[in-house]
Amino acid sequence: MTFHEWGHYWVAKKLGVKALRFSVGFGKPFWSKFNKEGTEFAVAPIPLGGYVKFVDEREGNVAPEDLPYAFNRAPVWKRILIVLAGPMANFLLAILVYAGVYMMGVNVSKAFISEVEVGSIAHQSGIPENSEILSVNGQKVRHIEDFVYALVDEVGNKEKVAIEIIPDGESIKTVYLDVANWQEPDKGTIFDSLGVSFSRAYSGGTIGYISENSSASKAGLKVGDAVIALNDQPIKTWDDIQDFMSSNKGKSLALTYKRDGYEAKANINPKIEDINGQSRYLIGISPRYFNKYTTIEYGLFEALQKGSEETWTMLNRITSFIGKLITGKLSIKNLGGPVGIAQGAGQVVQAGMVAFLFYLAMISVNLGFVNLLPIPMLDGGHLMYYLAELVRGKPVSEKIMELGMRIGIILLLTIMAIALYNDINRTI
Repeated sequence: MTFHEWGHYWVAKKLGVKALRFSVGFGKPFWSKFNKEGTEFAVAPIPLGGYVKFVDEREGNVAPEDLPYAFNRAPVWKRILIVLAGPMANFLLAILVYAGVYMMGVNVSKAFISEVEVGSIAHQSGIPENSEILSVNGQKVRHIEDFVYALVDEVGNKEKVAIEIIPDGESIKTVYLDVANWQEPDKGTIFDSLGVSFSRAYSGGTIGYISENSSASKAGLKVGDAVIALNDQPIKTWDDIQDFMSSNKGKSLALTYKRDGYEAKANINPKIEDINGQSRYLIGISPRYFNKYTTIEYGLFEALQKGSEETWTMLNRITSFIGKLITGKLSIKNLGGPVGIAQGAGQVVQAGMVAFLFYLAMISVNLGFVNLLPIPMLDGGHLMYYLAELVRGKPVSEKIMELGMRIGIILLLTIMAIALYNDINRTI
């Protein structure tokens, strides 16, 4: 929001319009400082936005020496540029953030599904565990965020979405995800609602490492063998192996494994070892880890181009989302507000700086887009009046502007109330 208001301020200053105050936050400032042009830069206690207050005869008395710099006396083309500068600053910020991240090189998580909940949408659609998603309806997927955005793009457009996947150890195939009655969840994540998990990094019971002179090594096990049972107890995940070893208490065990499509058994005697001050019974094997990450890196000009493309793509997605809300293809429950933004920011901070920067860029694009909506009180509403003035050759009447302002306040308060209600409902 600060960057948005700085856009208004910077362009106004270049066009000869004076700003009285540039405030970060609302309310009575607890810190402020004046520059040589007489603009007060302030920080206020309510962190829900900010504003720039220009010299304007419609908002109070103006000193005679400031009249040439009044916003209301500026030509309409200047006012249009000043209004547009805020949203454009948001789009510029998003481009720069995306570009900066891509120049640094980004390690992103592949869209690798490690678990599928039985009975879920994903399970009913035939998505297997330990599968990497390659594309959604032909749209390439390189990481988890790509999958989420591509899926949301398709929801409301089609009943089934073609998802190209490559299960571990198998060839590429296409499954069809049934999204006819799917909506983003009120609670939990989009992954919870689909019944998929990206949380685990290792493969079932497949062995990725065997310690020298360990029980497993002496029993003839090899890297790549898949543990499928312990004492005839089926093994599906590495957690199953760990749980079994904890309860087995060092007793000799019969390990069933699969190698090159054939099953075999080995009798193994666990050894007791000290791990971080705790005694544990081990057989000397570690899981095979999937390569869940990929690196995306660009040069300066490629990064700027990529940043522009990402910003444009995000704008298209927001437009599509708004359209689906209006037509009823998506529930109004999907709206979110400041509480949701704060919660989302907190969650992505835990995921790392790169995730937070991507989130920042997304919020900046959203802010720019929303402010361009033709709602009085927003930049888009002012722009609508100034374009009408440009066409008519004279300003819109004060009566019409006042009526529009009242309608705008009602619309904004309604939207904010719905968004805040949804935010609170998701936290309960």
